[in-house]
Amino acid sequence: MRRREMVLAGIAAMGMAQSGPTRARPAADPGVLAGWLDRWLAAFNDPDLRVYQRFVQANAPTVIPYLDDDLAVRETTGGFELLASELTAPGEITALVRDRAWDRRSKVVLQVSGAERLEDISFAPAPAGDPTPRLDESGALRAAKQQFERQGRAGRLSGAVLVASGESVLLRAAYGLAEEAARTANTPGTRFCIGSIGKMFTAVAVMQAVEEGVIRLEAPVRDYLPDYPNAAIADRVTVRQLLTHTGGAGDVFGPDYDGHEGSSAEPEYLIGLYGRRDPAFEPGSRWGYSNYGFVLLGRILEVVRRRPYAAVVGDQVFRPAGMEATSLNSAHAAPTAIAYTGARPRGLKALRPYVGLPAGGGYSTIGDLHAFIGALRNGVLLRQATLVRMTEPLVRAGASHWGLGFAIRTRNGQRYFGHGGSAPGISADLAIFPRFATVVLCNRGHPAAVCAADYVGGRLPL
Repeated sequence: MRRREMVLAGIAAMGMAQSGPTRARPAADPGVLAGWLDRWLAAFNDPDLRVYQRFVQANAPTVIPYLDDDLAVRETTGGFELLASELTAPGEITALVRDRAWDRRSKVVLQVSGAERLEDISFAPAPAGDPTPRLDESGALRAAKQQFERQGRAGRLSGAVLVASGESVLLRAAYGLAEEAARTANTPGTRFCIGSIGKMFTAVAVMQAVEEGVIRLEAPVRDYLPDYPNAAIADRVTVRQLLTHTGGAGDVFGPDYDGHEGSSAEPEYLIGLYGRRDPAFEPGSRWGYSNYGFVLLGRILEVVRRRPYAAVVGDQVFRPAGMEATSLNSAHAAPTAIAYTGARPRGLKALRPYVGLPAGGGYSTIGDLHAFIGALRNGVLLRQATLVRMTEPLVRAGASHWGLGFAIRTRNGQRYFGHGGSAPGISADLAIFPRFATVVLCNRGHPAAVCAADYVGGRLPL
């Protein structure tokens, strides 16, 4: 599995990369692998980011396309402290590391081709470590504010953060710049691309139709898309499996998507690209994070509601919840942050706006997402019994579980449900705890939002 697939799957599972075929690598001497890890870590931690750039160019040519993403990780984390390492496969060494700037732990996986070069360098979440001492509410908020301000000044946090207890907002703040060239500051009202957080909107719209009897969870895709070109998907994959990422529908992003970015966000267009593809695995046999599965759900919604996906979520999610600044595209009256990759010392690179899909990629604010949380909890969008049904842990995926469109995870031992979002220049995290809720939106890539969300979410009282 190459870096793009491993990173996306690892972030989605929060501790479990999707299994799949990998190219066999020759076994390497343990001393050689340990040496590569030492050299990589020294280059990654060097204050002069040109050192890491030269290291990758000389030793890991297949990683050059992801160099800006690596530099973004370096800037956000402040570098890594090595905690432990182990040989995890022939030619592979995995390091457990901790951020120098935060208290987040993660894994670094190096795949080695003999003594000559690195085949791949990947980052993935790590299992939880020792519990962080929890504080009382005022102490947790005070500690979070101090940390966020410190990391904002250092350029490691660029985005907006909200902490709430029910309708009461306890922390609402923004850090960094929405646009580097104009020196425009992020504000609590700035819109950010939210990535896969948008999958929750699709899931809510589907479950509204389930409540009405318009969609059945056990129905196959064929019942709603009779002309779907692949029979294995159409006849064997159910709506429930699409919601729980167990249908094997696969991804959207990858070689087949290259060159089509921004061409169309319409589900019907994307089905034209991928509709003849076989399932990635036997439907229902296991979990595998699937952006394309949510594209199919978006198309099903269009068919049963007889209007475009954007109109469906606008009419049935955004407007009822009072989400006035939320949309699928970047054009809006409210200010919208530009997504950046890379690191400031080497020059941040502005990215083109993302196109919203039923799988995510829309734009929102921390205030609108707080309104969405309130509308979920108060029964505005769904019956309470339906929300309970959606957030039951149905499928295990590493350290996480998945319900019907929602992830169910723990943060420092406290269970929550919600979703994250990650792509170059995008990092987002929405977590709903029994008593609190946290929303972090950033215009830098993973792990920017997770670092901040872990910090405050892990300190709030149970």
